[in-house]
Amino acid sequence: MYWLRLVSDSIALLAVMVTLFAWVTSMRRRRAGRLSWQMWVLPALMMAAALFFGAADASHSLAHVLLTLFGRLMILASACLVWLLLRQFTGRAASGAGSLAQAQSSLDLATAEVAELRNLLRLAEKIARVGHWRYTPSDKNLTWSEEMFTIFGLSIVGIKPSLDQFLERVVPGDRALAVAAFETALHDASPFEFTARILQDGEPAGYVTVRGIPEIDDTGTLTALFGVLVDITAQKQIEEDLKAAHKASEMANKALDALARHDALTRLANRRHFDETIVLESKRMAREMSPMGLIMIDLDYFKSFNDHYGHPMGDHCLRDVASAIAAVPQRPADLVARYGGEEIVVLLPNTDLTGTETVAQLIVDAVRALRIPHFGNPEGIVTISCGAAAFEPAKDPYAVVKLVERADEALYNAKRAGRNRAASHAVAA
Repeated sequence: MYWLRLVSDSIALLAVMVTLFAWVTSMRRRRAGRLSWQMWVLPALMMAAALFFGAADASHSLAHVLLTLFGRLMILASACLVWLLLRQFTGRAASGAGSLAQAQSSLDLATAEVAELRNLLRLAEKIARVGHWRYTPSDKNLTWSEEMFTIFGLSIVGIKPSLDQFLERVVPGDRALAVAAFETALHDASPFEFTARILQDGEPAGYVTVRGIPEIDDTGTLTALFGVLVDITAQKQIEEDLKAAHKASEMANKALDALARHDALTRLANRRHFDETIVLESKRMAREMSPMGLIMIDLDYFKSFNDHYGHPMGDHCLRDVASAIAAVPQRPADLVARYGGEEIVVLLPNTDLTGTETVAQLIVDAVRALRIPHFGNPEGIVTISCGAAAFEPAKDPYAVVKLVERADEALYNAKRAGRNRAASHAVAA
């Protein structure tokens, strides 16, 4: 019986130690309301076993056997409860391992999502031709996105970005602007933006717009500059094309306007241009209280010229006469226009009657000097008749409405006097 008791006592001691360990561990880790009955039943069973064994030592043979048997039953019950506790701990450990595996799976999923987002960002930057960058002034470290290398035409392998490298790829004429923008942003911790031309292989290759904002910590200290670089070369090209198209359109409009305001045969101003100009110039002369002269010109016996030489030669003659007349007035404000048929007018702002008469005589002499043969003219050459008139707003501010009429009357007088001459008619109050 001694060896049986020794074994049972050893088992009981081991059960007590395991029970105490399981009980203390469950007290630390248990959730609210769980394992409460095991924690109280185990000590009770162990105390009961100890009482039974103590009573057995003080009892007689039959009582000793019974009490020892009950003590062994208490030890067995404690061992069963210990097995239940260990099973729960094993379940918790398995649950913990499952939670760890689940956490690792979530981490892998999040890592994959981050990689996918980075790839989408890279594709978006490639499509939009936009790169992002970050500069930390503390260590002067500059980082670029992949698209920044593409925009600058650089290989992503073997090149560490730096602020100096960026400035080296800016056209020299724009570097001062870039340096000033970065220095101001670092000093004032303020956003900035500038547009500059960039170089590729030492040659201008396009335009970029750089935008940046400061990163500031809780103490208000600037920690970094973060920004984007946008390739606007295509946009600039479109702007240049639009400017060129606008300039071409303006030139075309001017050409059309010139065609609309000039006579196709003589290349002089046409009647429309003359009518608009005489109104504007008369108002200007009235404001300035200055005189204005007008000369009406008609080719002598021109119908006879056309009948004898034909209309093509008549057109050629009219062009030569128009060129000779247009060469006489020398001031920018003077206007020579085809009035209708073979009639030509010369408008002379800031010119009194005396000056108008002088110009008219010069025109007569200039046409005569052409020496164009004219079988139907008594002179044997092409000649003209001129009627000169002028008005002075100081004497009659409304006389301009009579100016054309008076010049036409003077022309009629020149023809009646024998043609090949200039006659005048003053317009006065």
